[in-house]
Amino acid sequence: MKALSSDADQAADPVVVKLSGRLLSPPRAAYLRALRDSLLRASALRPIAVVAGGGPLSREYISALRELGVPEALLDVMGINAARLNALCLSLALYPRAPPRALATLEEAAEALARGFIPVMGGLQPGQSTNAVALSLAEAVGAKLVINALAGVEGVYDGPPGSEGSRLLERVSYEEMEALVAKNPQVAGAYELMDHVALSIARRSSIRVLFVNGEEPALIERAIRGERVVGTLLG
Repeated sequence: MKALSSDADQAADPVVVKLSGRLLSPPRAAYLRALRDSLLRASALRPIAVVAGGGPLSREYISALRELGVPEALLDVMGINAARLNALCLSLALYPRAPPRALATLEEAAEALARGFIPVMGGLQPGQSTNAVALSLAEAVGAKLVINALAGVEGVYDGPPGSEGSRLLERVSYEEMEALVAKNPQVAGAYELMDHVALSIARRSSIRVLFVNGEEPALIERAIRGERVVGTLLG
């Protein structure tokens, strides 16, 4: 497996970091400290915006409410708020370099980024994963790279990670990712690598997505810097 590089992106261009909710929930002070320090160092080189997923917090709420027959659209609302709680946690860890709240609109995030802050978002609207939020934000601020930090997984595999014969893919096209997305359920709390909305945004604006293991904040920092890292590049 060769290391991948994002050095084709100019250092001054903004980058969006999408964090799996499992990296943030439950919160771990040591991880938050390392992530904060990595993001702050990298932000000296290029503008950074962050989107947090809902993770276990979101899934636990959604699972309980689904058993009660709550409609999927309202389960998405639960997921949105769980992701915003994770985003608030990271925002406070980054304060005063980040606004001390989870930003709720693309306009707020774009304005904060333009003012030199590190905006942190969670969910936006029902039917849209936080992967789609990350791609929407990237499109809004002109970022051509999204770093998708996964929880303990090095990138995209051609089968379930860890299963016999499963292979880490170095690079995938939008068409290949579409086939992988088609295998995943598109319901609240079950968006994994990417959803159809996120993929369509990436394709129409030629945004590349670099999937890396987010358990190592230093790896996220290296990816932001454009250094070579192990992972999967979409696009």
